[in-house]
Amino acid sequence: MKSFGYEQVTLCDGFWKSVRERNATVSLMNVYRRFAQTGRFAALRCEKQDNPSHIFFDSDVAKWLEAAAYLQHDYPDAQVRAIIDETVDTIIGHQLPCGYFNSYYQVYKPEKIFMERTEHELYCAGHLIEAAVALDKCGVNARLLPAMRKYADYIYERFYVRRDTGFTTCGHPEIELALVRLYDHTGEGKYLELAKFFLDERGVREEEIYSAMDRAYDQSHMPVRKQRSAVGHAVRALYLYCAMADVGRRTGDAELLEACRALFSDIVRSKLYLTGGVGSGWWGERFTIAYDLPNSQAYAETCAAIALVFFCERLAQAGDRAGYHAVIERALYNNILAAESADGRGFYYVNPLAADAKYARYARSVPGMPFKPLLQRAEVFGCSCCPPNLVRLFAQIGSFAYGEEDGVLYVHQYISSQISACGMELSLTAQLPFAGSVNIFVRGRGRLALRIPVWQTHISCSVNGQSTEPEAEGDYLYFSVDGDTRIEVVFGMRPRFVWANGHVRADSGRKAVEYGPLVLCAEEADNGGDLSGVEISSLERAEVVRTENGLKVRVPARRLRTGDALYSYLPPEPESFTLTLIPYYSWANRGENDMQVWFL
Repeated sequence: MKSFGYEQVTLCDGFWKSVRERNATVSLMNVYRRFAQTGRFAALRCEKQDNPSHIFFDSDVAKWLEAAAYLQHDYPDAQVRAIIDETVDTIIGHQLPCGYFNSYYQVYKPEKIFMERTEHELYCAGHLIEAAVALDKCGVNARLLPAMRKYADYIYERFYVRRDTGFTTCGHPEIELALVRLYDHTGEGKYLELAKFFLDERGVREEEIYSAMDRAYDQSHMPVRKQRSAVGHAVRALYLYCAMADVGRRTGDAELLEACRALFSDIVRSKLYLTGGVGSGWWGERFTIAYDLPNSQAYAETCAAIALVFFCERLAQAGDRAGYHAVIERALYNNILAAESADGRGFYYVNPLAADAKYARYARSVPGMPFKPLLQRAEVFGCSCCPPNLVRLFAQIGSFAYGEEDGVLYVHQYISSQISACGMELSLTAQLPFAGSVNIFVRGRGRLALRIPVWQTHISCSVNGQSTEPEAEGDYLYFSVDGDTRIEVVFGMRPRFVWANGHVRADSGRKAVEYGPLVLCAEEADNGGDLSGVEISSLERAEVVRTENGLKVRVPARRLRTGDALYSYLPPEPESFTLTLIPYYSWANRGENDMQVWFL
């Protein structure tokens, strides 16, 4: 399956264009402002400070540069362009003659260059390489690419040729997938060779690890081709899996692809939140055990969901397209969208499925409390990987929409957009996520395949105004077009219950409500407190109400009330009321309040 880059897809007015526009006009510069205030851009000047820069400041800036590159085509901005150029000049100006660049190690630990495996050195290099490729490919700034090629050549020389470094594989995977991307862009085979080397070497020997962590934490517990269970730090894991899929597909390595499919299966069978989040454990930001999916203490890091989307998109190019894109859809419309505030300025690092405002305030008041729930999004974090990662994902959202195989144009995600491919010019208008209607106008001749969403309750189709039953195979609807053709498809939506596997202790005896691709939740702002005792018996009388910015679903429910006694021999008394549900992604935009996804 060939994918189409975001640059080949033109977004039209609709849900995702508004998200992308908000990121271009608000989020991008707001993230820059907060990064500048916290010293991330200044660190690139490689000047010693009383308060040393962090080991991964370079990666934060690199992801910002990558996002800015994608957005300059549709949202050109002279100020942003000037920041890009100045930042690139700063990096090049302080790059060592050998090609090495790392603002932390050059200033604070030059004697430890390539000696400390855990400290994100190659991780930062990888994101700088990705930024360089994006800037060059988008025609925004071509100067960073040769500089980062020189850096990649130096990494190749030290790690692959001379092998004189203090470690072999980086504690935080990222360099591997970046090298594949550099190979794709330049055609230089040694970059793919080096990426494969890093994969081949991981897990074959004991290497340095944090003293408080096990080797599974950074997926170095066994060779990658033998891994079948998603373990350890979720972002590290999924970046590694992305690289495995990349190298496997380009080299025809069936073992790598088999491992990737098994790892994906392990995630979706027992380690995936309903919202598309992954990595349930706050200690180590990691995958834990099967079915361990707590709600109020869910970690579900934003970057982990983003990495899951990247992993699924890569796997979709190798087969089982619909299954992977169903997970992409779940993560995009729920965990990932929830990580950004409605105004585009605030961000979540952690994405819980339940919130207790009183407990959150208590946890913040206790010094040393290891897990402090955040009920309002922040503009910047000490570890601020998520904000620029979100902006770069939304900037290239169109790249998830279409694919091509055997001359067939596949529609994977229903994003209002236009594309010219497979002998056709296609214009798609979708009402998702608030309604299931999709209208497509095709000019040309060819074959078209539309993914059948897992949430649809019924399907109706018409071609040029005539009702039809298209061919259906493998979770896609197929249409043959010849000349100007209008296709209208309605994927039925209605509120529906979803139950978790009985092994998920946190959700035993409970149910959640979905509407189309959206997971719904209840907030205290609409319903008052005591949400954990809310019972929904039926959705037959559920009312869907469109609002200015989305929708609400009102449903008859009961709140189980108890007396003042801590324990009682009397059963709770049910109190009937109308429960208001909103999309999970829109919670926490009205101040701190309780939130619940799973109900009795």
